[in-house]
Amino acid sequence: MSRMKKILCSVAAVAALITGGVTVNDAAYSESVGAVSIAGQSLGYLTVSPRALDVIGNAEGCRRDPYRCPSGLITNGIGNTHDVAQSPVPDEQIAKDWVKNIQIAERCLYDWSNSAPLSQGQVDALTSFIFNAGCTRFRHNRDGSETRIGYFVRTGQYKQACGQLNRWVYGGGVRLPGLVTRRQKETDMCLSLASD
Repeated sequence: MSRMKKILCSVAAVAALITGGVTVNDAAYSESVGAVSIAGQSLGYLTVSPRALDVIGNAEGCRRDPYRCPSGLITNGIGNTHDVAQSPVPDEQIAKDWVKNIQIAERCLYDWSNSAPLSQGQVDALTSFIFNAGCTRFRHNRDGSETRIGYFVRTGQYKQACGQLNRWVYGGGVRLPGLVTRRQKETDMCLSLASD
């Protein structure tokens, strides 16, 4: 797999399929993507904004062909690790997989969060974080104890949860520059419209 030529795709083109052509520059940051339909197929609803799609997509990158991500998982599209095709996939399939994976991250956030409302910036940032780290890792440390970020979300202390994002910059025990950049963008989003 590592000897194959990388077949890249455009994050912006895939995001446009999801948003109906709305880009991060066109949309207000305080608006969710809303209902998603791709190639005539209704895929439900996304609570994240186009800004979150931009941060997630550009941090993850977009590849049509399968590859092994830094965590060792077989991946394709935009961070997709579920039902990865062994052949290159088209933009429409990448968009559908991405919507499904973002919806999983959103569900994880809402199932764990306190009844206090989250701002759009908090939804965007925490969903991006969960998309990257995974739901289990968001909630629990490797020893089974609750993470600080998970605790703050569960107890409705969202501003404090935002403050935890920059702590999550290691992969395999190594500080990763890409994660440093991503976490700063998530922190900025999280605090931009913080409600508490």
